[in-house]
Amino acid sequence: MKKLLIITRWYLPAVKSGGTVRSLTALVNGLKDDFSITILTSDRDLGATKPYENIEFDTLTKHHGTDIVYLSQLNIPSMERYIEQIEPDIIYLNSFFDITTQLLMFLKLRSKIKSKIILAPRGELAKGALSIKASKKRAYLFFYKLFNLSKDITFHATSPEDAMDITNKFPYNKLEIIQNPKEESTQIYTLPIKEKNILKMVFISRIAPVKNLLYALEVLEKMQIEEGLIIFDIYGPDEDKNYWNACQEVIKKISSQIEVNYKGFIEPCNIGMTLSKYHLFFLPTKGENFGHAIVEAMQVGVIPLISNKTPWQDLESLGIGFSLSLENSVDFKEAIITMLNMDDQSFIKSSKNLQKYIEKKLNSKKNIEEYKLFFRR
Repeated sequence: MKKLLIITRWYLPAVKSGGTVRSLTALVNGLKDDFSITILTSDRDLGATKPYENIEFDTLTKHHGTDIVYLSQLNIPSMERYIEQIEPDIIYLNSFFDITTQLLMFLKLRSKIKSKIILAPRGELAKGALSIKASKKRAYLFFYKLFNLSKDITFHATSPEDAMDITNKFPYNKLEIIQNPKEESTQIYTLPIKEKNILKMVFISRIAPVKNLLYALEVLEKMQIEEGLIIFDIYGPDEDKNYWNACQEVIKKISSQIEVNYKGFIEPCNIGMTLSKYHLFFLPTKGENFGHAIVEAMQVGVIPLISNKTPWQDLESLGIGFSLSLENSVDFKEAIITMLNMDDQSFIKSSKNLQKYIEKKLNSKKNIEEYKLFFRR
């Protein structure tokens, strides 16, 4: 049985770090009968100042049915020690820029890594993502190419758009495109009645520049509603305090006919139930390689209003949502007005068609078989 080492900054029981943990959980559950899997991760959640409780650190332990090492120190000696101990056939990295990947690249540079390396940038090489902390990322990419760190690395893309971004930077590397794994939803929710001139919108994501909440609020700031009410509820950890402060300043300027509420952090297990209270999911993201919250909204039947920087394109032509260019905020405004004016009959039709669409797109069994073949090769 091949040994697969997954290196990731965050893994269970992490809840604040977005969709990567959920993708990896679904992947591990699908592969653990065919591969000997070990996970090397940090000892705390995103933004946490204290480590997880009731978990042993710096030792190989069983947790959630998998071998996991929770590192109290993310440094070269600890990573090297466990890689030597595990002797993996394959190392699977889940970020391009994260410190965990940087440490592994340093070991690779020193010829300390004998395993095959698969690297999943997870949308980090998209133009929008690269524009955030751009100077640091340009410097890292410069040294990455200077020392030829991409040599013998296979890249994993989760969408054609993700693959294009990777190829633009690393045109000569091997590349495999396999969609992120996602556990199928069996829960059925009842959505609120859609009255004309009443619209319930929601944002569920990390409050960080790449998720583009500020853009969403600026769209609302420019809107004047002649009749009706829009409710916009925001859920997510405010990981970037300065960014959240900028968002709050815009909220103060929004019309009284648009009610904006910050609802705080929401546990992943409660996202489906929370989504079912709304008509429209608003996430003008700067880049998603998959977008778990988007997918979950579609599974629930909540109409997505998203940017065209995700794998979920041409929603308008199918009558099941909006995937729009960030270069024209007026289109977002018009989409909101369209949804505000929609009646319940039209909403139910779009919602049901949306659920059929995403059900066809997600084929978990086929997806996992593709991963098995990929790692075996």
